[in-house]
Amino acid sequence: MSKTTVEERREKLRNRSKQAVQTRNQKGLGRKSVLDWNRLVSKRPSSFVARSGKDKKNLIDFLPWIITQAWYKDLKTYSGLTTNLDVGDWDYKLEIPVHQNVGEDNDIFLCLRLAFGHKCPRCEELFEEYAKQDQNEKKIRILSPSWRCWYNIYDYDEEANTEGKLQIWENVAFKNFEEEIMQEADEGEETIIYADIEMGKSVEIEGKEKKYSGNTFVEAKKVVFKDRDPYKEDIVNETVSFDTLVKICTYDEFLRVHLGMDDNENIPETEDGDNNAEPDQKPSDETSHRRRTSPAKKEDSADNDKEKPPEKDNPPWEIGDGCPNDLNFGEPDLDSPKCKSCADEVIKSCAAVADQKELDKGATEAIERDRDKGQKEEKTEQQAEATGTQQRRRSRRT
Repeated sequence: MSKTTVEERREKLRNRSKQAVQTRNQKGLGRKSVLDWNRLVSKRPSSFVARSGKDKKNLIDFLPWIITQAWYKDLKTYSGLTTNLDVGDWDYKLEIPVHQNVGEDNDIFLCLRLAFGHKCPRCEELFEEYAKQDQNEKKIRILSPSWRCWYNIYDYDEEANTEGKLQIWENVAFKNFEEEIMQEADEGEETIIYADIEMGKSVEIEGKEKKYSGNTFVEAKKVVFKDRDPYKEDIVNETVSFDTLVKICTYDEFLRVHLGMDDNENIPETEDGDNNAEPDQKPSDETSHRRRTSPAKKEDSADNDKEKPPEKDNPPWEIGDGCPNDLNFGEPDLDSPKCKSCADEVIKSCAAVADQKELDKGATEAIERDRDKGQKEEKTEQQAEATGTQQRRRSRRT
């Protein structure tokens, strides 16, 4: 083993000190992600954390980012359509399908099938399970991909965003926020393009907190759009181009991790002999971003290439099956690795059961209150009747 020189040790120390200073207010940077943040040349923005409760509403602006990768045009969305956006165009979110808890180290991989229509090792195993007469529903749910979103946002909460800078909202379950926001944006006569630079809207989200085993997660309960001042067009130079950071692996790379294979083990060829179909361009190692200063303070906040997935892609969810990870169904926690491994429809159903539990609990408490009230009223009537009887007896005696 070669010895490290004094200058090399000094350089490592300088880098370590710089890293400590830049990330002093950030947490969770070591968690696994389908994005490689080491590719970001500039300082990584701080992460936005959604708040819950009527008195802690989230007032945020969604801001677009510049597309830098040619493969992004062919990326499929949740609806099944491709983005059809070229290099230089703008998008307001990164919306991708991922497989979680892959291999011994519980890695996260982009689903090559849902993203690009290519072969995906985990989806192949998923369809093999579908083909069986006696299907293992728990295995199907674990192997199923889920959709996640990343955004560039500005948070108006001065306590949370103390530096008044742009932030990233990352790894957001599609069903928890994006679906609710889009539904509200399409309620009126015209669709609200809330992420438009000039004519966009601030989005006020009232979060609803769900608890499980001492942990919590937040989902959108109510969404309101509010007028805001326009941004300057060059704001896109200050947002993160997420496509630059996406880790796109080959079929073989995914398969090795999925099966727990060593690098020196040979992977058998598939029937068509092509194990490594991948997008035309992989993300580059560099990107240029400037950090943004705080936007002007406001005084008052007043799908052409559609490919339908196989019918078994999203099998009907049976609540009676229980939790695929042997937890308590109806008590979800999206921050836990086990819950994140569930497909979106499972999480949504689990949350619905949790809501019903709360309603049932409230109804039970109301019934008990009414019963107690009735018993008190009945007792009062009995006491009044007894008093009246005694008075009538006294009057007869006199």
